[in-house]
Amino acid sequence: MSIEGREIRLDIVGIGIVFHSPQSAEHIKEGTDYLASSYTSEQQVQAHIQKGDIVAFGTGSPGTFILKFHCSYPDERYLLTCDCKLRLALHCRGGKVCFRDLYELMDWQSECSPNQVIELEDGIYHVTLCSNRPPSGVLGDNQEIHMFLHKVDTFPRLAKEGIPTLCT
Repeated sequence: MSIEGREIRLDIVGIGIVFHSPQSAEHIKEGTDYLASSYTSEQQVQAHIQKGDIVAFGTGSPGTFILKFHCSYPDERYLLTCDCKLRLALHCRGGKVCFRDLYELMDWQSECSPNQVIELEDGIYHVTLCSNRPPSGVLGDNQEIHMFLHKVDTFPRLAKEGIPTLCT
């Protein structure tokens, strides 16, 4: 069940990407505007970020993003070459992780397209996101986001302020 080399192409109309295990979102009722009710304020977003259940980050733009997955921490030299970097965490439950447009939280549907799902061993992952502006210079123009997932024993310490944003 290796994710190494796996890619997901995600077209978003919002300005962020959300990822979660389906089990972590079972409490959200179909058709609910979860974004307005539970995922708008910094405090609400941080509550989810600090649990790693429904994790989101701003992309700085709508558009097309290519998520490229890796089973490790990124090499320090590679990190130095990236314009945009962000560290988050994920608690994977049930062996699957869904990737969605943040705006899907506005009209919640529990089913996630199979093209937007990876299989991942249950546990806690330290997630490092790395990206560069696309050759066009326009955020979201087939922009690659490398997502490094490193399994850890305990939930990592994360920034406790703000709404996570990859590129500004």
